[in-house]
Amino acid sequence: MTTTDAAGAVVVGYDASPHSDTALAWAVRYATGHGRPLLIVHAAGVPTVYASFAGPVENRRELRIAGRRTTDLALGQVRSQAPELDVKVHLAMGTARDVLLDSLAGAHLLVVGSRGRGSIAAFLLGSVSAGVAGHSTCPVVVVRTAERRDPHSTFAGHVVVGIDGTASSEAVLEAAFALASAPSQPLAVLHTWAGVVTHRDLTDYEVRLETNDENELLVAESLAGFSEKYPDVLVHVRQEEGDPGRALVDASRDAELVVVGSRGRGDAKAVFLGSVSRHVVEHAHAPVMVVRTAVEQVPA
Repeated sequence: MTTTDAAGAVVVGYDASPHSDTALAWAVRYATGHGRPLLIVHAAGVPTVYASFAGPVENRRELRIAGRRTTDLALGQVRSQAPELDVKVHLAMGTARDVLLDSLAGAHLLVVGSRGRGSIAAFLLGSVSAGVAGHSTCPVVVVRTAERRDPHSTFAGHVVVGIDGTASSEAVLEAAFALASAPSQPLAVLHTWAGVVTHRDLTDYEVRLETNDENELLVAESLAGFSEKYPDVLVHVRQEEGDPGRALVDASRDAELVVVGSRGRGDAKAVFLGSVSRHVVEHAHAPVMVVRTAVEQVPA
């Protein structure tokens, strides 16, 4: 069963687990700060013949009752955190994957929880990509339980965005600037270049200096126009020579959130995150926003 309540909304998957409580709290803060409505989505499950002595009809009723208890629990948390927030609930029979697929039409953002680093439910991320295939980009935020952070570190309190200087960086930067703008947070733009430099002798000082200057220009060109559009966002640019995935995971230790891009491929049934975005999603210490930047169709 589909819903039209997702239009322009922050959609959050909720199942009453501790990691979904964390995701819900994050979604509430985001929706409040960005003036967006909130849609809580819960999959009640799939009725089966043998799940109840009375048969599938009674089983369906039992699942709905249990599902309503779950959504009532979520609503109670939202009301205590943000009483004025516009919030709706979508409860439907089916698996989490299928219900989320039917709940994302026109969504502004999807928020899901994570049980921990290295154990992301890949099927859930795949369903998100499938749900927005052929539509405008719907970023996904994977939220995990907050860890102890160093308030004096380089990235403390920052939204960190990883860019590669290609055209796809524009969508990622747009999402990162918008996120940092409301409420106002500093933005750290992280660009690593060693992995993309080939056929150069980086042991030569002049060559290394020239390479660094070229990459500084590349980042400056990528950022052109964003400062004028988001004058309230304080931007710090950081260039690093090294692996981008590792650099972003290191930055995530004290960042508020990390933003990465992902070029989806396929037939709206699956998603193949790039090696960098997958590494960050699976190992980051902070919430990660995945921005779908392009779709490459795989030949039949």
